[in-house]
Amino acid sequence: MSRPTVVRFALFLATVVSIWGVLSIGSAQSELNLEVGAPSPTTFTAVRTVDVLDVDETDARRQAARDSVAPIRRVATERQDVAEANVNAVFDDLTAMVTLGTRIDIIVPDLPEVEEPEEESDLVTLSGLVFLDVDGNGRFEPVAEAPRFDRPLAGVRITVTTVEGDTTTVTDSQGLWALESPVGPAVVVVASTNGPVPSGWIPAVGEPAKLVDCVAGEACDAGGVGFVADLRPLAEVVSEFSRIHSNLLPGTVLFLAETAADDVVRAALGEPLHLPEIQARALERMNAEFGSRIELEGLGEAQNRQRTTPPFVWHPDTGRDLEGGQAAGEIVAAHLTDNFVVDDSTTEEARTEAEIAVPPVMVEVREGTTVVREGDTLTRLHIDSINQAAFRVGSAGPASMGLLAVIGVLIGVMSLYLSKFRQEIWSRPRMVALLGILLLVAAGAVRLTTALSESTSWYILPAVAFGFITAVLFDQRIALLMALSVGVITAVGTQDLGLTVYAVLAAMAPIPFVSSVSSRGAFRNAVVLSSLTAAGVAAATSWFFHVAPDQNALEVIGMAVAWAFGASVVASLVGLAALQFFESAFDVTTALSLLDLTDRNHAALQLLQDKAFGTFNHSLMVGTLADAASRAIGANPLLARAMAYYHDLGKTENPTYFIENQFGMQNPHDMLEPKESAEILRSHVTEGVALARRFKIPTDVAQGIVSHHGDGVMRYFYEKARSTYGDEVDIDDFRHIGHKPRTAETAILMLADSLEAACRAVFQIEEPTPEAIDKVVTRIIDEKVEDGQLSESPLTLAELTQIRKAFLDSLVGHYHQRIAYPNFPGAGASSS
Repeated sequence: MSRPTVVRFALFLATVVSIWGVLSIGSAQSELNLEVGAPSPTTFTAVRTVDVLDVDETDARRQAARDSVAPIRRVATERQDVAEANVNAVFDDLTAMVTLGTRIDIIVPDLPEVEEPEEESDLVTLSGLVFLDVDGNGRFEPVAEAPRFDRPLAGVRITVTTVEGDTTTVTDSQGLWALESPVGPAVVVVASTNGPVPSGWIPAVGEPAKLVDCVAGEACDAGGVGFVADLRPLAEVVSEFSRIHSNLLPGTVLFLAETAADDVVRAALGEPLHLPEIQARALERMNAEFGSRIELEGLGEAQNRQRTTPPFVWHPDTGRDLEGGQAAGEIVAAHLTDNFVVDDSTTEEARTEAEIAVPPVMVEVREGTTVVREGDTLTRLHIDSINQAAFRVGSAGPASMGLLAVIGVLIGVMSLYLSKFRQEIWSRPRMVALLGILLLVAAGAVRLTTALSESTSWYILPAVAFGFITAVLFDQRIALLMALSVGVITAVGTQDLGLTVYAVLAAMAPIPFVSSVSSRGAFRNAVVLSSLTAAGVAAATSWFFHVAPDQNALEVIGMAVAWAFGASVVASLVGLAALQFFESAFDVTTALSLLDLTDRNHAALQLLQDKAFGTFNHSLMVGTLADAASRAIGANPLLARAMAYYHDLGKTENPTYFIENQFGMQNPHDMLEPKESAEILRSHVTEGVALARRFKIPTDVAQGIVSHHGDGVMRYFYEKARSTYGDEVDIDDFRHIGHKPRTAETAILMLADSLEAACRAVFQIEEPTPEAIDKVVTRIIDEKVEDGQLSESPLTLAELTQIRKAFLDSLVGHYHQRIAYPNFPGAGASSS
């Protein structure tokens, strides 16, 4: 079996199976219209014994197995880490916000200018005091009987600046400092940020930098500098802390703020801090609680336990601190969370295993038993039993096999027609595949129509588009075959006689409109006219087939007309847009692509005009002749004209070697050997094919490049070679590259090309009278016939006669006689 036969057989099977599959999708369900909970349309009896899966019961048992698996829990240790971090954050935030962090900018006064003493100045004792002003009254009152009293600050650095320079000292254990200073002004600066000054304390009494004037013979006192706690107002601390830790009670927040402020003083006095004690007891209780498993259900109880039995907190001054313990318990309660949680992934795995372990529940439906009676409520088990035992569906069912048989016969008849009468299509597997794809899309449209018909109309079927696309991509006869095929597919897909008649007639409607178009505007007009025709067909078929006695005829017909027209217009426009894809993917030459090719703005024609102007004009004239001859015998004039425009595209590579491009120059062939000249001339065919491929010119048009000279002999150079080298010259060295024309259009192109060249040569020296033109036309046609160049073309003698007349009429019109004007330059010329 040859490869083309295998390919065509594979395409046949693929088309049949694909269309059958598309038409079978959901057909059983849509025909029976079986829905769970709906009444049974009829009584179903099992025609065979089968085991049917009871989906509902199986799902119920498997769900029960899943539900029987208790949630699997794990200890979430990461939650304890988060809770402890939250508790620490409470105390860290409180410590950070209880002090203001006031910035101390020391303004050092300038030392006044004084006259230098003639003799060495007397010295005086300059002294001062630095202390912690615990009570904040601005006075140093170290009363030991009070619980909190002012304390001296030892080790604070003092800098004294005099006219003699800087002198430094530090305070002693009593906070006092003293040094010998010359009489006169002195600037005293107390360091406020060095080690001895407690964190969170700032100068309050006097200035840390002051100017002192010392008098001779008197003690010079710089006074005292007291430091006070830099505390934020308690209300501000409570407000900001409550905003951040809103889960704590107001009383707890107030107590913690007071304790934090008190710890600032304690730290300065060297007393034990209380806030770290509360923090330690809270963390200790938190760790103890997380030592046991806390489930979500028991979290509330664990939180209440912190409030009712709070941790034991010891105050360094008063002993057990009940309020501190309550605060610690409240903090733990606010941040305690469950740590024994459900492990979702492990639980899901266990439940899935339990579900899989449940075997499917199968119900035996025996042949001859009643599955469900008419009117009974349908269950899923009923529907599954009907599909498997009572209503045969799928590949085993007789209805489905019948559908497959009808489709097989349809595609078989189409294949037989193509193989016997349309060899030009049958020999091209791409075209056969394209026809199969269109049939498959038609089947999809039919199936979609059946799915949407209840909510729309039967006449949503876009039958017009298939006739339209097929007529453009193929021709009128294949479009007619497609219309009949669409009708068959509609019949088996819908079993509606009215829609079948509509599908056939609507698919035929575009054929007469598309066959005569010659512009893109005409294509759009064809869409509208075809859609109007389809609307008329819908009116007739809906009136005859679809109007029930109890229905309003005008309403039914109006809906059918509206849907038919709208669906036809939309589908045809979509099909028109898809044509370019089909043309490119399947190398199809359509009237639309030919219109683009015959546009003189095409890039290839622009190249021809720019590089070989004489050849360009020659090609235009050949196109005119080919167009006229094609119209005379009913061939494709657009195709003939397009082939004529591009047949000499290869001459752009060496334009000056062709006589029509030699303007006022010596013929370069005069300096070449005949064989070299022949090689250059024959190369314009191969170079033309390469350029056609580059410019994506369709194969049908490129055939004009290959066959416009056939395998004819270049007589001029052959005879020149013989006259030079004798009869030993091989005639095949002087044959054109290509094959003989095999279509009417390529044969017409060959004749028009030779005829235009001959006329251009002859009528440069002869008068182009009708008789002279007739002789040239007859001679050219006879030469081609006698040389056997038309032996493979389908042209008949009758058609050659019509072609001869068309050529003659065109050339006589081109070389028309002009009126000789007296005394006008060139009046003697009688032809253009």
